[in-house]
Amino acid sequence: MRHRFLLLLLVAALLTATWPMAALPAYAQGTITISNDQPDLEFPERLTFQAKFQNDRSIEKVTLEYGVDQWTCGTVIAKAFPEITPGQDVSAEWIWEMKQSGSQPPGSKIWWRWRLVDDQGQETVTNRKEIVWLDDEHDWETESGGDINLHWYAGQASFGRELHESAVESLNKLGEDTGLRTDKPIDLYIYGDTQDMRDAVLYEPGWTGGLAYSDHNIVIIGITADQMEWGKRTQAHELTHVLVGQLTFSCLSDIPTWLQEGLAVYGEGGPDAPSQKQFDEARQDNTLVPVRSLSGGFSEDPAKADISYTQSYSLVKFLIEQYGKDKILEFLRTLRDGATVDEALQQVYGFDIEGFEDAWRDDLGAPPRSGSAAKPTPTLVPTIVPTFVPASISITGPTPAPTRERPTPTPIVIAQADESASTAAAPVAETESNDNLPIIAMAVAVVLVIVLVAIVIVSRRKQRMNV
Repeated sequence: MRHRFLLLLLVAALLTATWPMAALPAYAQGTITISNDQPDLEFPERLTFQAKFQNDRSIEKVTLEYGVDQWTCGTVIAKAFPEITPGQDVSAEWIWEMKQSGSQPPGSKIWWRWRLVDDQGQETVTNRKEIVWLDDEHDWETESGGDINLHWYAGQASFGRELHESAVESLNKLGEDTGLRTDKPIDLYIYGDTQDMRDAVLYEPGWTGGLAYSDHNIVIIGITADQMEWGKRTQAHELTHVLVGQLTFSCLSDIPTWLQEGLAVYGEGGPDAPSQKQFDEARQDNTLVPVRSLSGGFSEDPAKADISYTQSYSLVKFLIEQYGKDKILEFLRTLRDGATVDEALQQVYGFDIEGFEDAWRDDLGAPPRSGSAAKPTPTLVPTIVPTFVPASISITGPTPAPTRERPTPTPIVIAQADESASTAAAPVAETESNDNLPIIAMAVAVVLVIVLVAIVIVSRRKQRMNV
């Protein structure tokens, strides 16, 4: 009797596993066929996403999800909702207008995928694909090695090799002198001249000669064959910005301008002779810029801006030579973790900004700073959060073309809010279904039947034993 009881329970358990599937009506899995899923790139104005879908059930809704591979403080997925005519054969198209959102840096990787919903509510997500945002107008060549991928199209092969070798040397020297090192290869895009470079990035001022996009690990510069020395220095300058950006990236950090630009000028080997001469005159005349004023930005006056760059270099040089590269790295990390400039200086070096300036002036042989001006009240600047097009671009101060005065660096944050969009991470499952309630109910019913049968059998067994 005991064996029969166990056998009955085993049969009931098997029925529990198989019965719901056999008893419930079948929901056929839709088969999606995708074609022409390749964006049309019109660099640098727009990117047209397009695809055709075929299914054995009617497709009711199509959503485009897309974004850019870059460092962000959180997962940002932009969504667009192309208009479609529901049916088993559907075409979808949506245009990303860069003039509305702000251009992406040349060489950046843009990804996309499609999310489809059929007439039964079943959702399908296509595989993620990528495209490189770069013109096909030029025949780009690439020289790789030493954590540098250098891309160029103008000039002979020797032109590209020489710039690549110089970039690798600059990267190695930065590591030795400052401790700054890259954690992944950096892409340098060398345009034939500054005009070509500016044409590739919308809305850049006419004096721009080079740009660093640290959150993309990309540098772009316009270099002609007769500007080789300037080009090499500019490469080192912009590479330093990328390395600093890698080390200090966080949602808390606020790196002072004098530290950013001072390290960049230090990375390129120091200021040129005219800039150094102008700085020496300012030191003798006691017209140096207060260090606290250099934390937030440089003057718009070209002459004062040029002094600010050289003075920033002098400040960084003082910290490295007096306290070592380990301290400058600790200083950067402390700022990354959210400390103010005063707090970070006090924690790492033992003085605030005014104490720093006093020590620097004393080492430089400059007159003491005049007075003890009160610390200015900081101005809070709201953070722009992209809600539709993920075009938040962190750009360090652009490097001017060699024939221009050094300009004021302007951090640029571009964000375009167009339609309501979710920034939550989308599920990556290929398909999801909400038709599980009948199955769950049936399984519960079967379990109840098993329990009732077991109770009846045990009850009868007791009755027989009593007889």
